[in-house]
Amino acid sequence: MGIFSRFNQDASTTSSSTTIISDSTFIKGIIDTTGSVFIDGKFEGVVISAGSLTIGKTGEVVGKIKVGKLTVSGLLDGIINAEDVSVLETGKILGTMQYQTLVIEQNGIFEGQGTLKNSILKSQYKSIEDSQFKELIEDITKKQKAKSSK
Repeated sequence: MGIFSRFNQDASTTSSSTTIISDSTFIKGIIDTTGSVFIDGKFEGVVISAGSLTIGKTGEVVGKIKVGKLTVSGLLDGIINAEDVSVLETGKILGTMQYQTLVIEQNGIFEGQGTLKNSILKSQYKSIEDSQFKELIEDITKKQKAKSSK
């Protein structure tokens, strides 16, 4: 039975199948599955999965991701839309992410912009004039210079 073939699997096994991209494998393209995906190699492209995407310690993914559950131990760089996201201690996510739940373990890295789906919280920061902050910073800087010149 081929790992990527749907034609030689019966319907009962298709929904629980796992697509595996092993270490030392590089693939470009689209993965669209109802099952799970495990990547320990390198992948560039799009992953759409109703199930889960797991990126192993040696895994590197660059692309657009839409999955139910995302677990990252390797590197993910891209645009992410996931329900549940876990960045493990060796994991790194770079990019833009929409999520319902987010867990980042100690030493795990998320660098980019994250948005909680259906959030009712709205930042008030943008409603404050930047010029107000600029004036405050200038005043503090002048005071610090005056102190240091004494």
